[in-house]
Amino acid sequence: MANEVGTEASTRRPKLVWVVLLWFLFSAGYTILSFVLIYSGLISVTPEQAAYLRSLSPLDYTLTLAIASLNIAGAVSLFLLRRVAFQLFTIALVASLLATVAHAVSKGFLAALGGTGAVGLVIGYGILVLVCLYTRRLKARGVLV
Repeated sequence: MANEVGTEASTRRPKLVWVVLLWFLFSAGYTILSFVLIYSGLISVTPEQAAYLRSLSPLDYTLTLAIASLNIAGAVSLFLLRRVAFQLFTIALVASLLATVAHAVSKGFLAALGGTGAVGLVIGYGILVLVCLYTRRLKARGVLV
């Protein structure tokens, strides 16, 4: 019986795992809602933002969806305490950085972003880097299987 209690305690999810899951679910929902509100005309955008949005191709939207899916898959994998969470988050981070650089160079992303958007972007990348480091640490400690 003592082993069962010890095993149960060792498989409990760290509280931060719950935070990561909720963060990425909220972020994905917020992103979808933002696009719906923008494209429905309920939220106005600056001319720079409108030009940027017009420049996006189906490939850009597919890549955005793929990155969001990687983040959600990473969050669910982390919640399930799976080792693959680290790889999923890392691939999402690298793909997102590459897409951001490509959009900055070719699509007027920086002009559309503005000052407050840049702060949000840096915070978002900071959170994703911290999540990558956290999952790597959990993987190294054997928490993720």
